[in-house]
Amino acid sequence: MPVSNPADLSDLLDDVAVQQHHIHSRARVYPQDVGATITLAAFATANTFGSWTQIVPINTIDFMYMAIGIVIETVNASTTYLIQLGYSITDGDDPTIAQILGERRLLLPTPVNKATELLTIHAFHCAANAKLWGRLKSASGAADQLGISVVIIRHRMISNPVTNLTTWPWST
Repeated sequence: MPVSNPADLSDLLDDVAVQQHHIHSRARVYPQDVGATITLAAFATANTFGSWTQIVPINTIDFMYMAIGIVIETVNASTTYLIQLGYSITDGDDPTIAQILGERRLLLPTPVNKATELLTIHAFHCAANAKLWGRLKSASGAADQLGISVVIIRHRMISNPVTNLTTWPWST
């Protein structure tokens, strides 16, 4: 089907450029201090999330961004974990259900033997200046902990994005 409207062609070309940017975007890791990690702690009841923990402070990234991966750097117990990421646009507020970005489940041995492996996470974008959060639950029933870092890239919107659901996980 030929494109008859020049604006449609321009949108299409812009969207292709956005996709190319996503694939070839520069990445940044948080925390930036190589001697530090973000510690996520599970609640001391099996299958119950611990508190939200700040990963990227508010007003740190002044453009829309995406978390594309998590690196597990330390672990204190061999068990199954579920990591959830979220964001908030005000400093004192935890993420709302609509601001939960995505999850990653994994089984970890101790000690961690593949600490440099990037675990991909599929998530939608965070607003400019948003605070990035993480939380953890485990299968063990103990207050297990993971030390993580998170990989971030810049996000650019396409001309006709699909609206994110405000419910979690996917109820309509």
